[in-house]
Amino acid sequence: MRFISYLRGYVSLVVEGRALERFINMAVSRGIKFWDVARLDKERLILRVRLGAVGSLRHIARRTACSFKVTEKMGLPFMIWSMRKRKALYGGALFFFAVLYFLSSFVWSVEVHGAKRTDPAVVRRVAAEAGLKTGTLRYRVRETEVEQLIMEKLPDIAWVGVDVQGSKARVTIAEKKLPVRFPTTPAHVVARKTGLVKELLVLEGQPLVSEGDTVIAGQVLISGVVVPEEVGESGTVPGPPVYVRAKGLVRARVWYQGYGEAALLEKGSRDGKVARTLFIKTGEREIRLVGPRQPPFRSFKVRKTSKRPMQWRNFGVPVELIIKEYVELVPYETRRSRAQARELAEKRARSAVSSSLPGQRLILRQNVEEIRTAQPEGLVRVRLKAEVLEEIGVVKDFNP
Repeated sequence: MRFISYLRGYVSLVVEGRALERFINMAVSRGIKFWDVARLDKERLILRVRLGAVGSLRHIARRTACSFKVTEKMGLPFMIWSMRKRKALYGGALFFFAVLYFLSSFVWSVEVHGAKRTDPAVVRRVAAEAGLKTGTLRYRVRETEVEQLIMEKLPDIAWVGVDVQGSKARVTIAEKKLPVRFPTTPAHVVARKTGLVKELLVLEGQPLVSEGDTVIAGQVLISGVVVPEEVGESGTVPGPPVYVRAKGLVRARVWYQGYGEAALLEKGSRDGKVARTLFIKTGEREIRLVGPRQPPFRSFKVRKTSKRPMQWRNFGVPVELIIKEYVELVPYETRRSRAQARELAEKRARSAVSSSLPGQRLILRQNVEEIRTAQPEGLVRVRLKAEVLEEIGVVKDFNP
């Protein structure tokens, strides 16, 4: 009903008189419908009614000694009437939306997603051959044809999806996975650190160490030079060497050492409040825009950042925005018991060891000892020794 009233037009009326109930009853008896009826005071009420019923209400108002006035006009007829008064304004708006709709019918950008090895420019060039390019009517783009041509022209692509939404076209590709190529050049397996060999598994090459041997960093563990033995009339003799790429697993016990210390009485400063001042710099002159003129703290540090707005290649506005941050330094003092200091020192020692451990390892044992000096001092020093089982072999190429 409200929609039909909007199409026909409706008005808001303020009715005034002593016989308001009689006014409403006579109107209803003649088939006139009201809505949003509300009494303002004893002799006034407000209501809404269709535009076509206003003429009939004038006769009813005269018979009931009431009067009314129109306070609001709404609906399609009044909108059309207001448009007739502002033809240039509404005509310009209509022309603007028509041009906007016309321009949105073209493809203005072609985006390529998922390209890692493939050049996106190559994908756009092939798509243009199938009709998908900047300036093309989006209704003329055949997504299936574009996808098929890209698949034919670019064999490294396994799947293509084309989606045109508005003035933007999105080309999503999935590239084929290339087979992993393993190097075939001769190589040794050498130790990357010093340790005691615990496990040795040779897959390719000549082992030069045994389990229980101590090796140093850089020592050849599995050689890529294999000397075969040949049996002749005079006995076993070495044959010509064969160069291979050595492979194997060499696990060794490696020892690490970490150091940590903690003070019984620690003094220092930490960051507190921050005050920011914004400057604009032109040439050698700095002009303060907002923020304090001087640092509002007795002890502070300064952080400074700057940027040049509206820069494009070698051109830009000769203005620089500078932000100075004054960070308050708040002094602090921390007292620890000897047990608390030892716990913190041990934690720092473990952190130092953990930072140097490899990802794949097995910690066999750890030993923590406190370092004591002849003279008492306000520090607790801790040394942590860890024994770790880890892979120490790395492949190193060589020229025969």
